[in-house]
Amino acid sequence: MSAIIVQQHLTHYEVIGRGQPVLFLHSWLGSWRTWMPTMEMIADRYRAIAPDFWGFGDSASRGQPAHIDDYVDQIVGFVDALGMLPPHLVGHGLGGVVAIRAASVQPERFGKVLVTGTPVLGPLLQTVVKPSGLGRLLQRSSGNDLWIKLVRQVSNGDAAYNEVVEDIAATDPTILQHVLDDMITIDLLPDIARLAQPLLAIYGGRDRVLTAEHGQQITETHGTFRQVLTLEKSGHFPFLDQPTQFNRALLEFLGGSAGAIELKELWKRRVSQREFL
Repeated sequence: MSAIIVQQHLTHYEVIGRGQPVLFLHSWLGSWRTWMPTMEMIADRYRAIAPDFWGFGDSASRGQPAHIDDYVDQIVGFVDALGMLPPHLVGHGLGGVVAIRAASVQPERFGKVLVTGTPVLGPLLQTVVKPSGLGRLLQRSSGNDLWIKLVRQVSNGDAAYNEVVEDIAATDPTILQHVLDDMITIDLLPDIARLAQPLLAIYGGRDRVLTAEHGQQITETHGTFRQVLTLEKSGHFPFLDQPTQFNRALLEFLGGSAGAIELKELWKRRVSQREFL
């Protein structure tokens, strides 16, 4: 366990591997631990680093609500404090939002950007994450219990989800709700249009929270390379649901030139490829 002070607040992080740094940013559901299997997979080629956002996992709470730009400042400060070379960014959900915004406003500090299960337009998410919307899906649940029930429904008993459930249960409900309030008003399209780095977005075909509509918004932006892949058998956690396919796409994206990720015959049946620019 490692920790560093960023803007007078403790930020917990974990590091494995050696080589070019890759920064893994977690969602509003979970902590750095959701990325552990992926980090272990790339550790023989890259230095995988995963911090906890303030108020999540083992990082300290700021004592007041944090907004998206506060988390962006946390990650920029974290990179500076560790003195690392510009890392690639891999973000899930909230982490994807922070990754895109950080790279768009500080392009010289970051490399390629891969996001998964990431909201692009708040209105597309709003009707799903409102208690009334999820309540219809999950019957009578509220607060953190609602998200725990959702994760358990999609886990199919997979032990990889146990830590996600533990982390949701340990998160302050007011922090989680504040992040969600930011998510349902987000508009990442200007950030994506401004992004100078290559961007790969991966969505789950069975995701009940982040639908393929968000990916479609990315394909309609113009600029540097963008590509959207859908892992058809995945839900909101493609890197846990279909780790082999996700990891292959990740390694090809990080290690290759700014060209389309080719769908190999061995796994083409499990992945759909959207248009790219």
